[in-house]
Amino acid sequence: MKQICISTNVDILKQDSKKAVKENIELQITNATQMIKLEKDPHAAFALIIDGKTLTYALEEDLKHDFLNLAVDCASVICCRVSPKQKAMVTRLVKEGTGKTTLAIGDGANDVGMIQEADIGVGISGVEGMQAVMASDFAIAQFRFLERLLVVHGH
Repeated sequence: MKQICISTNVDILKQDSKKAVKENIELQITNATQMIKLEKDPHAAFALIIDGKTLTYALEEDLKHDFLNLAVDCASVICCRVSPKQKAMVTRLVKEGTGKTTLAIGDGANDVGMIQEADIGVGISGVEGMQAVMASDFAIAQFRFLERLLVVHGH
């Protein structure tokens, strides 16, 4: 799987304006989209990796549709170090932008917004408490029960 990392350059953040950072992220998204379109191998899979600071810019009105199109073209999307609000915003963007059914899985209070925003929410009870379970449509006791929930019952 080929990795596409979208990130903000620390040097740009210190020296340049918000506009320059945004243009840099827009350029990265455009380049990644072109890379996927120009891929000759039909079985090639891409993974998009984006951090919370960069996601702040990617979710703004003028960039979010480009970000969504890139994310949909990838087999996996990893959003790391994101806030609970950003989790919910990404879920809403996918739900409204694609028109497909969304499923959110979470195990803590920081996942509640994402679970409530999704069409189907799955809460996992455990060490982080019961907030995710209380906000979800379905509850399971451990992550290992996800496979049966999704493959058998999710059909």
